[in-house]
Amino acid sequence: MSSSDILAILSQIIPYISATIKYSRTVLTHAQKLAGPPLLSLTTAEPDLVSIVMLLVILWLSLLVLNQMARMAYGVVAMALKVALLTTGAAAIFWVMNRGVEDAGRDLGYASRMIVDYFQKI
Repeated sequence: MSSSDILAILSQIIPYISATIKYSRTVLTHAQKLAGPPLLSLTTAEPDLVSIVMLLVILWLSLLVLNQMARMAYGVVAMALKVALLTTGAAAIFWVMNRGVEDAGRDLGYASRMIVDYFQKI
């Protein structure tokens, strides 16, 4: 998998994520414009059973929307981690194929010695 393949995959994923976020923001903005004035009058008037139940239903629906947005965010983060892991694995395989097993082992030994020396100095 070359870097151009990875960039092609990312260029396909990023518009989907931004479109989903823009759609969620648009839906929430329209819902606020539609429900704002009636809810404001409900909160300023004397509370009765219907208005309390209505506010509880709206709170429940808001929590459902928030839960769905959190799931979407977690899904995006998980997908990004999977892409990063896949890219790292492909790069490691490509590196071993180019350098050979012995040279790759020597490079890893050198890198690990550098890391250990760095942390011993700290």
